Amino acid sequence: MARPAHQARRSLAAAARGLLTIALAIPLAAGCGREADPQQVSFTVKKADLVFARSFYGELVARKSIAIHTPELTGIYQLTVASLEPDGTTVKKGDVVLTFATGLIQGELTDQEAQLGMAQAEMRRLISDLARERIELTLAVKRARLDVKRAKLNVIAGVNLISKVELDKAKIGLSQAKLALKLAKKALGTFAKKRASALEVLRLKVSALEEKVKEKRQQIAAAKVRSPADGVLYAPYTRLNWVRGKAAPGSVTRPGDKILEIPDLSAFDVALYVRQRDAPLLSLGDEAVVVPTMLSDQPIKAKVVSKESFAATRNERLGTRESQGNLKEVKVLLRLERSFPQLRPGGTVRADVRSVIAKDVALVPLLALEESEGGHRARLASGETVRVTVGKVSSTHAEVRKGLSVGDRVLLPRRAVAKGGAEGKRGDASTRGGGKRGRGAKTKKSGGRRRGAPVGRGRR
Repeated sequence: MARPAHQARRSLAAAARGLLTIALAIPLAAGCGREADPQQVSFTVKKADLVFARSFYGELVARKSIAIHTPELTGIYQLTVASLEPDGTTVKKGDVVLTFATGLIQGELTDQEAQLGMAQAEMRRLISDLARERIELTLAVKRARLDVKRAKLNVIAGVNLISKVELDKAKIGLSQAKLALKLAKKALGTFAKKRASALEVLRLKVSALEEKVKEKRQQIAAAKVRSPADGVLYAPYTRLNWVRGKAAPGSVTRPGDKILEIPDLSAFDVALYVRQRDAPLLSLGDEAVVVPTMLSDQPIKAKVVSKESFAATRNERLGTRESQGNLKEVKVLLRLERSFPQLRPGGTVRADVRSVIAKDVALVPLLALEESEGGHRARLASGETVRVTVGKVSSTHAEVRKGLSVGDRVLLPRRAVAKGGAEGKRGDASTRGGGKRGRGAKTKKSGGRRRGAPVGRGRR
């Protein structure tokens, strides 16, 4: 039986596809034995300085600055800012720049002044009572002396005039008068000691209250913070009462907190906080170019002048408790060669730092190296793969210690080139339809068919 015409057409089409596949496979198979694709990117190993170049972001800090701190006041552990002069205010030495609320101190001062007044009145009354008591005791001694004299006269006069019994009574009266005089003198002597003790107790009480009143008045005076020098006032972001912030009316501070400063606006440094892996690549004397955000058209040359030996997290440095602040950072200080009148402390900058890690060494790009077991490997232009031992590494290049020589041509791995091309084709989930990379969007024209699907599988 003869086959239908459409089956014959299908057989012819299948045969054509098979021949086309064989034709394409022959040149591909022949190309597998070639050394390298002449269009593939290659690099030549050369001798040069290994340079670490990177941009960091930091802030301006005045090279010299006079800090103003919350005063240390006895018995006071927190102070609230009532008013302060705004940033940029030109002040003279002795001007009041900040005032703390003193309501509680004023209340304590009023109470202590009342206690002092009562103690002083009590002391005046005691002095008056003691004076009256002294007068009475003095008169008692005088009366006792008169009684003794009278008793003596009675005894002398009654020797021949009165009976023996009356004379004995007179002698007994004389003895009693002498005893009364002795007791009166003793009472007067005891009174002197009593008076001194009573006055000393009240005097100490009054003195203590006077010291407290004086201290409270000094605290009220200290609540008005005065400028220690001439200059321009600036309130930095610092730790206030364990919370990072900027001094403002209502801010709560602790004694010793830095609340204001008078910076020298003629010279600035730049504070950078770099990651631990980048810190060893920076050295003292490294050159940098600093671009202030407010003067993006005025780059300033700078040099690394200090680098801290220990790393600290942002939370430790700022006293915060944020999840993103647990990264360890090292503080690096750059010194600007010149300044501009527009620069202010706290201004943000970009610092392009250039550091020479190693001088006159063989260099190979990191893109040309592939990690392998026990080290790295690179593919030469001849197609040979060699093991490479690297030394110091920057962000783009590595020092070659073994495996490659100056003048060798190394190839960039194909997957690196393919990755660069594929990144432009994947698109972005926020801009391409479907929300996923590698998948197309459904369109009305295709009737719900995804892009790239076989054409013969349309919707029935």
